[in-house]
Amino acid sequence: MRKMLCLLLVAILPSCGHEPDTEAMRLNAIDSLVIAEQYDSAYHEIMNMDSHLENDEDKAHYQLLLVQTSYLTDNTLSTDVIIDSAITYYEKSSDMNKLSDSYYYKAACLRERGNLTQAIQFYKRAEEVAQNTSNLRLQYKIAEALTKINNQSGNNTLQLDYGRKALEIALKSGNKNWIAYSYFNLSMAFQDVENIDSLSHYAKDLIPRLGDIYPEDLPYFLSCIGFMYFKQGKLSLAKKYYKESLSHQEIAHTLGNLADVYLTEGNEDEAYKLWQKAFLLDDGTRKDVIMFDMLQYDLKHGQNLENACERMYDIFTYKDSLTNAMKDHTILEMQHDYDEEAQNHIHEKAILKWMIATLVMALLLLLLLGYIKYKQYLTKLTLAKHRLLINQYNSEIKRLEDKCRVTEQDIRKNQALEETCKKAEREIDELKNKIANIVENASPILNRGQLLYDNIMNNKTTAKWSKEDYKCFLEYYRTFHLMEYEAIEKKHPNLTIHNTFFLVLCEIGKDNKAISKIMGISEDSVRSIKYRVKKSKNKTK
Repeated sequence: MRKMLCLLLVAILPSCGHEPDTEAMRLNAIDSLVIAEQYDSAYHEIMNMDSHLENDEDKAHYQLLLVQTSYLTDNTLSTDVIIDSAITYYEKSSDMNKLSDSYYYKAACLRERGNLTQAIQFYKRAEEVAQNTSNLRLQYKIAEALTKINNQSGNNTLQLDYGRKALEIALKSGNKNWIAYSYFNLSMAFQDVENIDSLSHYAKDLIPRLGDIYPEDLPYFLSCIGFMYFKQGKLSLAKKYYKESLSHQEIAHTLGNLADVYLTEGNEDEAYKLWQKAFLLDDGTRKDVIMFDMLQYDLKHGQNLENACERMYDIFTYKDSLTNAMKDHTILEMQHDYDEEAQNHIHEKAILKWMIATLVMALLLLLLLGYIKYKQYLTKLTLAKHRLLINQYNSEIKRLEDKCRVTEQDIRKNQALEETCKKAEREIDELKNKIANIVENASPILNRGQLLYDNIMNNKTTAKWSKEDYKCFLEYYRTFHLMEYEAIEKKHPNLTIHNTFFLVLCEIGKDNKAISKIMGISEDSVRSIKYRVKKSKNKTK
């Protein structure tokens, strides 16, 4: 009886009020399918809907879902007109969730077409709007997208910031899938900046979470774990995870990493086979590195060089045989010609081998020199960029510190001045953090130089220093004491690295006794160096 009354109420209530908005209900149902990650079903439903909707809200919702489901099922639309129309509506509405979503999918479509500059602008708009909502799903996918796009753009610091933000949201939500992908993205980010400790911290947490990811991404996760073990020197474990990754899908990057394991073990032949496979699969991002590794192997073993010579010789032999077959000679003449040709072929083969070997050696040398020069250029360019940034930050810090040099009496007279000083102090802290981040994470040279500089300030010896150590120290000193370093260079041009280092020690206030201890020489030698440096200065005048 009670059940029948409920059914009666369900039948009567619609007739007593307004007709329900069936289109809105259907659109909300499709929204639920998207949230449940049933993208194909959601796309099928939206494609079967009538696009001619009278209600503006339903129309905007339909447009957003059409772009969203098309993107998620790799059926991306060729124009932005539809999503732009949805954005126009939601910018005038109070629905922050759908406005942020619209910005997000606009950015995603732009990124897919390679327009990273505009894509970032819309991702940032999406992020700004999403912060005013409680929608963790929305906040997470924006943070994850910005992690990836900053990786693609080479912005390692922002990549790490957004990776940490995505992990924070994932942990807050308790979503195992998000947590797993956040650990993976952070592992890759720390791999890019060569921070092995942090890479290992996150990569090891991937192992128990492999069941929480999408199956198609498993090869990449396994490869990441393998890389962690490789960097830790655990070659058997690295090999295990690389092979498991390749059993699911052969990826050029993983093949190259496994080759590195074999090379470390001394199995160069197996590494060479993997490089050959990787070279064929690579999309162009690492072909130069793979080619360089293969050329080194060829140069060392000469196996492929020999094969190339043999193949070239076979071509010449075949060409000559065709020519000889057309000649009408007697048996004796043919024998004579054959013997003569045989001798010529031996001679030609020897010359050809020598020519190919010389050519390969020359090309390899040119490639090697070019690669070294290119790496040196990149290092200098990056260092110059970091030095410029640090100098800008230090100049701004000095300006802010000068601004804050006021007495307590001045602050009491002008209360607004106190707030200005506090704001300036906060800005100074932020700038100092940026400088520390460049030194610790972005620049291995400055990071090493800072460690060596601290050692020198504590009067530790340079007995075990290499030439690169001296360079790192001087680059660090030059970055943070530019005027003093340039003064030394101006007074003493064309000095050796060691003499420049000596003058820096004098500049920072080290006496003869301290310099003697640091450089591991007697005080008489210190005085002798001072005399020679002074003499060289006088000569330049």
